[in-house]
Formats: sequence, C-alpha cells, structure tokens
Amino acid sequence: MSEGRTGSTSGAPAADGRRNQKLRTRRALVDAAVALVREGRQVTIADAAEGARVSVATAYRYFSHPGELLQETQSVARGFEAVADLPADPAERLDLTVSRVADLQLDDEAVWRAVLRASLERWTEPSDKDASDIPTRNRLRMDITRTALEPLADTLPPDLHRRLTMAVTLVYGAEALITTRDVCELDRDEAKDVMRWAAGALLETALREAESGTQG
Repeated sequence: MSEGRTGSTSGAPAADGRRNQKLRTRRALVDAAVALVREGRQVTIADAAEGARVSVATAYRYFSHPGELLQETQSVARGFEAVADLPADPAERLDLTVSRVADLQLDDEAVWRAVLRASLERWTEPSDKDASDIPTRNRLRMDITRTALEPLADTLPPDLHRRLTMAVTLVYGAEALITTRDVCELDRDEAKDVMRWAAGALLETALREAESGTQG
C-alpha cells in the first residue's frame, strides 16, 4: 500500500512543475509582447519569443498568431479585476466599473490600441476561411458589463436588460477610447467623464422605460 501511495504521489510534483513552467513561458511571451507595444514596435511571434528567451517554435506552440498573443495581453494589462468589490447600487456599480476600465486603458493606451489593431487586421489578411470562422475579440468586456448590471436582471424586463447590456458595452472599452481621444480629441479626464456619463444616461433611460412600461 505504501508503495502504491508513493508511486501515485511522486508524479504529482513533476506534473505541477511542468504546468507551472508552461504558465511561466506563456506569461513571459505576453510580457514580451506588452514590452514591444510600449516600445512602439510591431508585435511578432519571433520578437516576442526573443524577448521571452524561448525558441520561435516554442512560442508558436502557445500562440499561432500575433493577434492571439495581443488578445491575451488584456488579462495582464487589466492589472486588477474591474468588477471586484462592487457596490450594490446599480448606478454606483456601473459608474465604478466604467471608471476602472477607463483608468486602466487610458493609463496604457498603446497596449489597448495594439489589441484593437490586431483584432481588425485578422479581417484583412488573405484567408480561405468564411467570415464566421475568423477569430473575433474575446468577450471580456461583455462579461464585465453583465456583472456590473447583474443586480438589474430581476428588475428590468429581459429584453430591456439585454438591450441595456449591449448599449453600455458600446460606450466604454478600446473602441470608446479611440473615439473619445482621436475623433472627439478629448483629454483623458474628459474622455473618462464622457464614458461615465454615457453609461449612466443609458441606465437612467432603461430604468425610466421599465417604470413606464414602454421600451423604445
């Protein structure tokens, strides 16, 4: 029995070690990609591999395309959980969420611009894939919005709650950063204020519609 137990547990540390090494390698590649963006350089798998001090072949086992690598920088660049310790009040909850994401992205614009660029470039690359097969942006922002608006799930009609979720998702994040900073030419403080105001206005409109029993 003791030999059986020894045999079953001896492999666990080795497996954990391999798993941890894979996580370290993956994180090193992501950190290298972030460093490239902050230096104003285009992200390639080869350059990320060099920065992470691994072979290009190893890097490709983790990421098959620079866009995939940049997508993962979101989890690193985020720096904190946008929906951690949110208040119960829906308006305060949404405002804090949008503020946190805006601060994060405005503090590291280069990374988020690169993430957006990479996601758009996938559509312009020669490919025999159908449009529905082209990888899209991950659903991180949608998940954040849903969490922020979760207390209203039992208050608003389902269709209105869904519409509010989609509408709020439009007014913050990387695309809103580009619109407020480049198109509207706002400084970072006003850009953040506009995102917060837009999200709050959408919430107020949804609550009024629910109270009156009408939906636009």
